[in-house]
Amino acid sequence: MRKKVAITSVIVFGVIAVIFIGLILSKNNGVAATDVLAPQDLSVPILAYDDNSITLAWHKPENYNNIKNYNIYMNGKLVGNSNDNKNSKAKPFIDNFYKDSSNKSAVNISMHNYVVSGLNPNTSYTFTVRAVDKNGKESQDSNQVIQTTTKTPEIFDVTKYGAVGDGKTLDTNAIQKAIDACTSDGKVLIPAGKVFKSGAIWLKGDIIFQVDGKLLGSENPEDYIKSGTGKSSALINAIGSNSSNLKIVGSGVIDGNGWKQGEPEKTTNFPNSLKSSIKTVEENGILAAKQYKAAKIKGLSDTEAYSRRSNLISISNINNVYYGDGLSFVNPSQHTIGSNSCSNVVLNGALIKTFDCNNSDGIDFDSKGLTVLNCVFDTGDDCVNFTAGKGADAEKNRKPVTDVWVFDNYFGRGHGAIVAGSNTAAWIENILAEDNVMNGTGSGLRCKSSPGTGGGAKDIIFRDSALKNITDGEGEPFIFTSNYSNSTATGAFKPAQDLPQFKNINIINCSVDGAKSNAIFVLGLKDMCHTDIHFENVSFNNTKEAKIDYLTNSSFKNVTFDSELKDPWNVTNSDKLNFEK
Repeated sequence: MRKKVAITSVIVFGVIAVIFIGLILSKNNGVAATDVLAPQDLSVPILAYDDNSITLAWHKPENYNNIKNYNIYMNGKLVGNSNDNKNSKAKPFIDNFYKDSSNKSAVNISMHNYVVSGLNPNTSYTFTVRAVDKNGKESQDSNQVIQTTTKTPEIFDVTKYGAVGDGKTLDTNAIQKAIDACTSDGKVLIPAGKVFKSGAIWLKGDIIFQVDGKLLGSENPEDYIKSGTGKSSALINAIGSNSSNLKIVGSGVIDGNGWKQGEPEKTTNFPNSLKSSIKTVEENGILAAKQYKAAKIKGLSDTEAYSRRSNLISISNINNVYYGDGLSFVNPSQHTIGSNSCSNVVLNGALIKTFDCNNSDGIDFDSKGLTVLNCVFDTGDDCVNFTAGKGADAEKNRKPVTDVWVFDNYFGRGHGAIVAGSNTAAWIENILAEDNVMNGTGSGLRCKSSPGTGGGAKDIIFRDSALKNITDGEGEPFIFTSNYSNSTATGAFKPAQDLPQFKNINIINCSVDGAKSNAIFVLGLKDMCHTDIHFENVSFNNTKEAKIDYLTNSSFKNVTFDSELKDPWNVTNSDKLNFEK
């Protein structure tokens, strides 16, 4: 696998800084409204290329209001446009959203990525992108990017190592043999048309793990116990030591076999778990139930036993990790993707469909450099979650979670789409979430912490997104709370000295249509108000009032509500708030 310099997080940090400076200066630098400005920072996300395709991503220019499309040029010839990005897994869901006439007032998002396919192996290609206005006028070229496709990888088909693929035979050892045999830049293949049952398997850096069939988790808890530890592993694991470059991709399914399933959702055909919780685990769990019972037999409390459920994927200490290319992630016993101390992670075209599996966050990320694009989320908990530890030790010793770019995705159900916390001790910062459709989530931006946790979240831009049916979970489009609690949390910690805070957050150009609770919910602390939270050009329809407690130095410009909502602002214990039409 060709090594790639990790520049994506640097670009994200720089763009966020530029956006914040622009917001502060509030000026147009003399650019005429009719000018079509060139796209910025064209790049190939980490590992977002193989032997026949390359994904391009770019940032919008500072002034982009007149841009309607982007043309992609390869070796000087036009090869496509971003509005016709057929290889995006999110775009069919986004297109269906806008075809619904009830969404005609929703903010239109911009696709600013493109997947170029049908390429030749081991070949260099040169790309530029031009912005296009409604009249077809093009901008100048973006910066130029030259990317070489990989060589055709050597295939390590698991059936050649003894895997049966009948959905009944335990194929763990055969799959592991293929992984162990796989050479650098090689591909371990789970072939299409078969179901391979497996316990915990262990990947390594510099390989591709491609699932075109179904990888089905065993229902036996013993198949996840790593020898000598007594602890349950995930279905797919990797622990690196100076390791990098791992891809988990394919057109198939990774199924954790965690919970019994009900009828799929009617309009999307997304899977629906039966009701899952600590109260229903013995009745509705599969692997989850057996792991819970096994832990109870060992004398653990209900809460501790419930926490021993396996994740679907757990990757630690490997930099440059890539997930997606059409791969579906379903039915985990607990979390879906746990990314621990892994910098430069990309989700591109991942289909994370885990509703209503309890605690099934889409991805839990705790490091530097995360890019999420072209993905579909429909989860049983938070979709994209950032976790920075809790308590005094984490506040002192951990590094912040930083440099995140989430764009051009479709979010269905889930407690929150973009979520900071509840573990916030080392700070969560420099997040750009833009051009996403959120239809059915419990919150678009969910910031949550509690006294004793410490840290907080800052320098967040959430913009140019359409939110609808914010009815899952708390049902509040925008949440900033320092009073979050988790009844199934385990593990004691020394409380942090500093109280948590959310600050320097901008929500810009968003539409919200339908929410079961408060349009905006802010709950700070008497001794630590949230501060510098700014809303501009945000419309709320069919929501309840905004409820704000302990907020300071914040503004609300052109924030509108239904005319039937006579008094949309419930503000207490707050000062220096500016409301401007």
